[in-house]
Amino acid sequence: MDTLPIEKEPQPLQYAVEKLYGKLKQIKEDEVEKLKILWVKKNFIQELPKKKDSIGLNTIGSLTDRFTILIIKEWCLRNKSNNVQNANNLFENQTKDIIRCLANSVPGNSAINSKITNIKTDVIAQDWEEAFFGLLAVNLVLWESQEVLYIKDISLLPAEELRAYIHWFAHGNMERNVLMELCESRYWEKINSLKNEK
Repeated sequence: MDTLPIEKEPQPLQYAVEKLYGKLKQIKEDEVEKLKILWVKKNFIQELPKKKDSIGLNTIGSLTDRFTILIIKEWCLRNKSNNVQNANNLFENQTKDIIRCLANSVPGNSAINSKITNIKTDVIAQDWEEAFFGLLAVNLVLWESQEVLYIKDISLLPAEELRAYIHWFAHGNMERNVLMELCESRYWEKINSLKNEK
């Protein structure tokens, strides 16, 4: 995230959607390759937990969504707010907990997060790494574009600008939901493939 054009002050929606998302698309291929190296460096092959009780929303897809949001929040605390103590607390008390949950997840179904909609997305991910990067990217753009609404008086924003935000949030959230499902399915495909290679 350090190489991205993330400003300390909230920027207009156009900045987040065009400049930030544009840069994320430019670096996607290289960043996905870095993620793939993690599978080689670390032994992520895990034995599935014996207990197969209902896992609710604790699927790889939904946990990855929360994990990416925590990564973004921690980065913002460190780099925008210069609040290292809160960033450290977030990592110790929430991020590590999500990582433990990810390590103990069993296959599930993230589709319960899908909304009933007529919005179509063209999101694809050939593998888990691409799905993870896509989820991190869309969550970052959602985070950055929402900052304006939390800091400014939205009643003073022009109606057209508010419509643009609503339009982007609806589409961004649909992309997010698809990517959560892809994180789930591609992760278990990867795990099964690696297990079969052994």
